[in-house]
Amino acid sequence: MGENKSSNSSNHIEKTCKHISIEIPEDLETTFRPEECIYKAPAALCDSNRASYTPRVISIGPFHHDSEKLRPMEIQKQRYLKEFCKRLRGKTKEQVQESLNVLLSTIQSLEDEIKRRYADNTSVVFSSNDDKFVKMILFDAVFIFELFLKNEEDIRDNKRYQDDFIIGKPWLRAAIQRDLILLENQLPFFILEKLYSLAIEETKPTYRSFLDLSCHYFEKYGKNKTKLDETKPSKVLHFTDLVRYFLSFKHLQLESLDGKQVKNLYSATMLHQAGIKFKALPDECLLDIRAWKGTEKTVKKGELHMPPLEIDNSTECLFRNLMALEQCHYPREEFICRYVKLLDFLVDVKKDVDLLIENKVIVSRLGDSKAVAELINKLCLEIVEVTSGYDALSQLLNDYYESSWNKNKAYLVSVYFHNVWIGTGTVIGLIILAITVTRFILFFFR
Repeated sequence: MGENKSSNSSNHIEKTCKHISIEIPEDLETTFRPEECIYKAPAALCDSNRASYTPRVISIGPFHHDSEKLRPMEIQKQRYLKEFCKRLRGKTKEQVQESLNVLLSTIQSLEDEIKRRYADNTSVVFSSNDDKFVKMILFDAVFIFELFLKNEEDIRDNKRYQDDFIIGKPWLRAAIQRDLILLENQLPFFILEKLYSLAIEETKPTYRSFLDLSCHYFEKYGKNKTKLDETKPSKVLHFTDLVRYFLSFKHLQLESLDGKQVKNLYSATMLHQAGIKFKALPDECLLDIRAWKGTEKTVKKGELHMPPLEIDNSTECLFRNLMALEQCHYPREEFICRYVKLLDFLVDVKKDVDLLIENKVIVSRLGDSKAVAELINKLCLEIVEVTSGYDALSQLLNDYYESSWNKNKAYLVSVYFHNVWIGTGTVIGLIILAITVTRFILFFFR
């Protein structure tokens, strides 16, 4: 009976499966396209702070193109297109239209290549037979060209465009610069360079290259850290990638721990209690952190040299987008993620921030050390760190802290040599003690 039931059940399943067909489209891609470089921020990261990935005043590219709150800037894009046309060769309408047609035809010929740069193709909803996508690229690209050129001319000619709708409004100028570094708000750099070259460089060779313009526009991220002319990247994916390069081109190089991973690092105040000294390293790349081990000869034992990190209202947005780019595009090269993770180890509470501010490692524009600590602690939520370049550094600092000799020495220094007066008193006291002991010995053995 049991065998008959089993046989009947098998026959029933077999008959049912004959009516089920599974169709898998043959055009599905089974691997990531190497061209992909513009992504929507992963949902897990957006849960922490969606606003940090969303443009406030202007949309660039397809992801936020139809956002109702960003439509007012579409008028400004048209104005900038009109003003940009004045820079093109010739003054007649026919000549200007011919130049624009060249740009449009270039975009049209590269349309598929541009779309393949966007990882989320379902969001690029423009029909292949629709010229809406081509026009969007043109308006967005020309807006960027005119903005960058005006920005440079305004600085060079001392407020030449103070009446301009954007340049003349500091808050809007800053808001647009913030929107232009967002990962979801990008155009591929290659098409910007191509269009700029066709429109400007061939007509007026006196204009700087588009890479020069871009570096100048975003120079605050490399200001006082490097000479931009000496460190230009050889390849740029988009503006988010360019800013990441400014901050990370000189990242930490320390020996690995042969696969071992340091799970924790003592906080800044705890390390300081063991004698670790934090020192600011000006005029360097943000990730150029130096310790006393290895080939580094300029750092004394017990010192950690770090370039100053300026924290203001835009810092969270900046780091979140750079970290999102690394999570999506740079596996095993997540330099910014590693740096923020190191900061998260060093900063637990307000006292840690106060210590780093006192040593000029952090420059806070927020006015509240507790707010800085909370900002740093939240940045690493949902961040997956595949590798760490700071394991060797963390182990070095941990070993220094766990040394009883270092702790005792640091305690004696903090108690008896905290400042010049206490130190002087301690030295005088020791001298008096030495004299007293010497006299006692001489008197006793007389």
